[in-house]
Amino acid sequence: MTALKLASRGLLAASLLAGLAGAARASDDIDRVNLEGTLGQERIGMSLLVKNGKTFSGGHYFYGRYLKDIPLRGKLQGETLQLSEPGGGVFKLRFKSNGSADGQPLSFDNSVGLDGDWTLKAKTLPVTLSMGDMSPAAEGRWYQDVTEESDAAFEARVQGFQRAALAGDAQQASRYVHFPLRINHKGGSRQIANARQLQSEWSGIFTAAYLEQLKQPMPHNLFVRNGQAMLGSGVAWFDAKGAAALNLPD
Repeated sequence: MTALKLASRGLLAASLLAGLAGAARASDDIDRVNLEGTLGQERIGMSLLVKNGKTFSGGHYFYGRYLKDIPLRGKLQGETLQLSEPGGGVFKLRFKSNGSADGQPLSFDNSVGLDGDWTLKAKTLPVTLSMGDMSPAAEGRWYQDVTEESDAAFEARVQGFQRAALAGDAQQASRYVHFPLRINHKGGSRQIANARQLQSEWSGIFTAAYLEQLKQPMPHNLFVRNGQAMLGSGVAWFDAKGAAALNLPD
């Protein structure tokens, strides 16, 4: 066999091995699943790392009042997820069907959330969680695709904007905006050039309907796409310098 043919076969074998290795890595991809709901009367959020849609490999939860991550450890057995926190609390949760499982076992891929309870010593409280976004889990900081500053510093800006807007403090809210600010409404958009214009048009932007939507989301563990972070289901988008776009209700 000629040296050329041997070299060609070597290249083909190397390509096949590389392809198999890539497939193996893809099959081991870990996704981050975000959920929101309640624990007793408290609003909570939860972020879970899931391998191949079926294996739990870490995560945390937080209370809406505190926005501080509480680490979780545990395991997924069938359709039941049991999680424990350092303080002794234990979640026992089961997947909720979205009606399209067609007899298949429920998992993160074909359910709409988790229901169950949380127990600490003699106290047991109901838990209900709705499935949010799912995206590939990135190593490093949560907002590394948005900003070079710390996650805590970035979220402080988001929280500051939400707090000031809900309080009706136009001057303070302007400090957390990256102008020009895009306002999207009824299929169209326009720009607010500076803080003075925002303050003069405040009542037409921060209407009761918009403020009602703005107060709902918890400003923590925000979904990130294309270098921006989304508050709630898109009520506001933030880039590295502040609020960049607001989506007003129709």
